[in-house]
Amino acid sequence: MKNLIFSIIVISLLGTSLYSQTSPYPKDKNGNEIKPDWSPSKSTESAFGDDETLNQNSLDEKRLPKSTNFWVYGASIGSPASINFNLGYYWKDIVLRGSGGVWGPQWKGGQIDLGYTFWKTPVISHSISVVGGYFEVNPFAPEVGRGGQSSYPTGLNIPGYNRRDPSQEDLLIRSYINSIDSNVATYLEYESRERQKVHLTQRYIGLTYDFLLGNFFLQLGGGVGQGDYRNPQLLLQMGYLFNTREYHD
Repeated sequence: MKNLIFSIIVISLLGTSLYSQTSPYPKDKNGNEIKPDWSPSKSTESAFGDDETLNQNSLDEKRLPKSTNFWVYGASIGSPASINFNLGYYWKDIVLRGSGGVWGPQWKGGQIDLGYTFWKTPVISHSISVVGGYFEVNPFAPEVGRGGQSSYPTGLNIPGYNRRDPSQEDLLIRSYINSIDSNVATYLEYESRERQKVHLTQRYIGLTYDFLLGNFFLQLGGGVGQGDYRNPQLLLQMGYLFNTREYHD
């Protein structure tokens, strides 16, 4: 009998505990469950406030600059004129570009590029170009014997000492001056070798790789041609080019 009464008490306690655990809502003083009101006041509202609305513009693709059909202009250093002004146009997969400058009667140059863009994005463009150009330079204090030029003017306006490689007439004049005063002849000979003026020219064609990253421009390649320089020649330009890329609508 005692066991039966103990079993009934245990079962009633367990039943009360399980019932209290099945209800997630608290109760008031009267034992009634306190439940939130889940019914919205409006079709666009809930009991917790306004529902978030999706901005359709947030799903639109960001506008990017055009990858073709734009101008570039700026400056670079390198061939053909040491410091160059650049102007070019990227039309579809074709690149047209000109560069050069004039810095003196014997320091100038120009180059024309016709290229093909084989890979491009709105930021980067890779292309190869066939180039042709011409330049003239008169470098300061050049090393004699380099560049291929056979005749170097001396800068002395004195007959017989105007050319680095004397002719037969120049030798006769120098011999005559030496017979009169050897000191003067030695001095003029020294000045003719020290005050040499070099005027180098070159015409060339070549193949280059062109790289445009944003506004940074790099051109690297090689060329061959006729003039005072030996073949092949290194062709290099590096500079900053502005562009007229517009943004897509």
